[in-house]
Amino acid sequence: MATLNKLAIRGIRSFDDKQISVIEFFSPVTVIVGHNGSGKTTIIECLKYATTGDQPPNTRGGAFIHDPKMANEKEVKAQVKLRFNTGNGKRMLAVRNLSVTVKKGGALTMKTLESILANANDNEKSGKRGVISTKCAEMDTEIPHLLGVSKAVLENVIFCHQEDSYWPLAEPAALKKKFDDIFEATKYTKALDAIKSLRKDRVAELKAEQARLESLSREKAHSDKLLKRVSDLNSTITTKEFEYEEVKREYDQLVQANKKFYEQSTKFREMYLKLESLQEKKTRYEEDLANAKENLHVVSGTDEEVMQRLNNFDKHIAEQKEKRRSEASNLQDLEDELAGARKSHMGAVNEHGSLKAEEKAQSRRIEERETLIRSIGTKHHLKGYDHSPLEKEKVVEFISRLGDLQRRQNAETERLQTESRTRMDEYNVMARKLNSELEALKQQKSTMKNQIATLRSKITSAEFSLDQTSSLTTDIRTLQGDIEEKKRRLDKVRQEIKDANYDEKIAEKSSKARALEDQREDLNGEIRTLSLQADSRARLDIKRAEMRSKKNEAQNMWVPGTRLVFLTVDFS
Repeated sequence: MATLNKLAIRGIRSFDDKQISVIEFFSPVTVIVGHNGSGKTTIIECLKYATTGDQPPNTRGGAFIHDPKMANEKEVKAQVKLRFNTGNGKRMLAVRNLSVTVKKGGALTMKTLESILANANDNEKSGKRGVISTKCAEMDTEIPHLLGVSKAVLENVIFCHQEDSYWPLAEPAALKKKFDDIFEATKYTKALDAIKSLRKDRVAELKAEQARLESLSREKAHSDKLLKRVSDLNSTITTKEFEYEEVKREYDQLVQANKKFYEQSTKFREMYLKLESLQEKKTRYEEDLANAKENLHVVSGTDEEVMQRLNNFDKHIAEQKEKRRSEASNLQDLEDELAGARKSHMGAVNEHGSLKAEEKAQSRRIEERETLIRSIGTKHHLKGYDHSPLEKEKVVEFISRLGDLQRRQNAETERLQTESRTRMDEYNVMARKLNSELEALKQQKSTMKNQIATLRSKITSAEFSLDQTSSLTTDIRTLQGDIEEKKRRLDKVRQEIKDANYDEKIAEKSSKARALEDQREDLNGEIRTLSLQADSRARLDIKRAEMRSKKNEAQNMWVPGTRLVFLTVDFS
C-alpha cells in the first residue's frame, strides 16, 4: 500500500519563504492540531498540489503563494517537496516549484518553475538524482499511478478542499460526473461499448458466414445435381454406345443381307426376263405351229422319225408345262421374298434414321456436357478443358478434380461451421458470466442500500448530537471571555491597591479583596464545572471520530449505480 513519508513546504500561503517547514507523517494516523489560520488546510492543499498538480480553488494570480507584500519582496519563490512510498515499496520524491512576481502596478504574476519526479532510493544509495520526469503534465499522471489511486479520488475524496467538500449535495448531473471520475465508470462504459461493437461485428460476420454457408450449400446441392446428371449422362452414353455398336453390327448385317438380296433380285430379274423371252418364243412358236398346222408342209425324215417325234411331242409339252409351273412357283416365292426384303429394308431405313437422330442428340448432349464442363472449369478455375472435343480421359479427370473441389468445399464448410459454433459457445459463456455478475451486483446493491439507510439514520442522530454540543462550545467560549475579563479587573484592582498606600483604605480594600476572592472562588467553581464539561468535549471528539470512520466505511461500501451523500463538517 502507498504511504506518505514527509512533506516540505516553503513560501506557500502562511508558510514563510525564508525557511522550509517539514511535516513527517506517521503510521497508522497523523493528527494535525493548530489555531485558525495556522496552516492546517495549507498542508492538505500542498499534498493535493504535490500529487495532482491542481491548486486550491480561487487561487489564480498567485494567491496560493506567500504574499510578496508581507515578505517585503518583489519576487517570492515557493517549493513543495513530497516523499512517499509507492505500492511496490519504492521511495519516490516529488518536487514542485512556483514563483510570484509583483509588477509595477501592484499586480501579481505567477509562474510554474521546473518540477522533478525522482527515485529517492537512488538518491540515498548513489548520491545521484534518478530523475524520472521533469514535466508537470507527466508528473500529474505519473504520481497518481505510482500511488495506486486515481486523480479523481485524490481530488474529491482524500484531499478534498473545504470549499469543494459539498459536492455530494450537488446537482445529479455533476454528482454523476464526479462518481464516474472516482470509480472510473467511463472505462467500463467504453469496455461495454467495445463489447457491444465487437458483438455486433461478430453477429454481422456470423450472418455473412451463414449466408456464405447457405450459398455453399446451394452450390453443393447444384454440384451434387450436376454430378448425378453427369453420372446419368455417362451411364446413358455408355448404354447408347453399346446400343450403337449393336445397331451398327445389325446395320452391317442388314447391308450384307441387302447386298445378297440385291444380287438375288438381279438374278431373279434376269430369270424373269429370260422367262418372258421364253414365253414370247413359246407364243411365237405356237403361232408358228398354228401357221404350220394351217400350212402343212412335208417334214423331212423317215416315218419312224416322224412317229417318234409325234409320240414325244406330248411328253415334251408336259415337260414344258411342268417346267412352267415350277418356274411360276419359283416366281411366287421370289416375289414373296422380295416383299419381305423390301419390308425389312424399310425397317432398316427407319432404324437407320432413328439412329442418325439419336447420333445427333448424342452429339448435342456431348456439346452440352463440354459447355457445362467449360463453365464449371471457368467458375472454379479448372484449366485444360477449353478445347473441343474433350477426350474421355479428360472428362474422367474433370469429374475427379470436381470431386476433389467438392471435398475441399465440404471441409471448408465444416471448418466454418465449427468456428461459428465455437464463437457462439464463447458468446454464450460470456453472456452467462455477465448475467451472473449483474445479478450479484444487484444483490450487493440492495444490501448496500439497506446499509446506507442505516448509516444515514446514524449520521442524522450524530448531527443532532453535534448541534446540541455546539451550544456548549459557545457557552464555554463566553465563560472563558468572562474569566479573562475578571482576571484583568482583578489585576487592575491589585495594582490600584498597591499604588494607593492608604491605611484607612486597607480594611475597605481588604473587604473588597475578600469579596473578590469569594467571587474568584465562585469563578473557580465555575471553571471546575467547565472542566467537568470537558468530558462532553471528549465525547464530542469521539463522536467526530466515529462519524469519520462511518464515513470511510460508507465510502468503502459504495457500489456503482447507487448514490452516496457525504457530509463534511468543519469545527475549527
